[in-house]
Amino acid sequence: MKVAVLGTGGWGLTLGRVLFENGNKVSFWTHSQEEVDLLNEFHEYKDKLPGVVFPKEFFYTTNMALALDGADMVLIVVPSQFMDSVSKQLGRVNFSNKQKTIVVCATKGILESTLQRMSEVILSNVSWLTPDRMVAFSGPSHAEEVSRRIYTAIVAACPSEESAQFVQSAMSCSYLRVYTSTDIIGVELCGSVKNVIAIASGVLYGINAGDNTRAALLTRGQAEMCRLGVALGADAHTFAGLAGMGDLIVTCLSSHSRNRFVGEQIGQGKTLDEILAHMKMVAEGVPTCRSAKALAEKVGVEMPIVNAVYETLFNGKAPEKSINELMKRELKSEVW
Repeated sequence: MKVAVLGTGGWGLTLGRVLFENGNKVSFWTHSQEEVDLLNEFHEYKDKLPGVVFPKEFFYTTNMALALDGADMVLIVVPSQFMDSVSKQLGRVNFSNKQKTIVVCATKGILESTLQRMSEVILSNVSWLTPDRMVAFSGPSHAEEVSRRIYTAIVAACPSEESAQFVQSAMSCSYLRVYTSTDIIGVELCGSVKNVIAIASGVLYGINAGDNTRAALLTRGQAEMCRLGVALGADAHTFAGLAGMGDLIVTCLSSHSRNRFVGEQIGQGKTLDEILAHMKMVAEGVPTCRSAKALAEKVGVEMPIVNAVYETLFNGKAPEKSINELMKRELKSEVW
């Protein structure tokens, strides 16, 4: 099978290697000739995954049509803020086999301008693609660990069980176990909104809050994610699974988490501009915070933790004040 990977970040390279080791031919597209030259020379992305060497057989190009030619699967792994432009470019490219190609999105986020999930952005821009061939790939899976073959479980979600199983078969290996789901709405919302909760978790680390506080945050954060998901047509059970609570745990607690890092720096008194200016990699929770807040307001769902993160990130509210306001909210039943 031929697979085209759009994006040469750590996650894209890691998943490309899984596909290659499973016997597939893999090509990569990136907009950066500098990245092509770097990867061709060193077969390593030292800034993103130092010490991880990728196969010399990988083909890298800035020509998307060349990368896509004959592809049976397209794996999109670009930052969410670039998904609109990249998917528009994908929609314009004419390549053989596109009427049968499965498209897999491993990017997590909600487009701020339209409040669309990533699969919705892709489907709106790629006229030859149908929902039954659009798969979301999400779960607790830091590239830093999967690239080093650390045991991981993840979810492939598509309204078509057949397409989800196709991706499951293509991407499962000795250290990556893929489960299927037909709840693409829930899986994508989990992968997006948990990044906002992870920023809150980082704040708690930054102010030296306790384990009790983090446990409360994760549990109530999952409740907020679930409320939003159900309002948008997702299955509530998804939020208790790998894409939901699983990804929430790893992103909120792991030292690999860029979103936790942002929150931790905020908790230590730095401004958002200062933090982002020194980061080499993208913290998706920052733009997603705006999108999640707007989406919740659109469908009339209360998300107090997301709102508190928004106020802290963008309006400069002190973390301690946000936490005190959360603790003093109207008392209520846990399930409501």
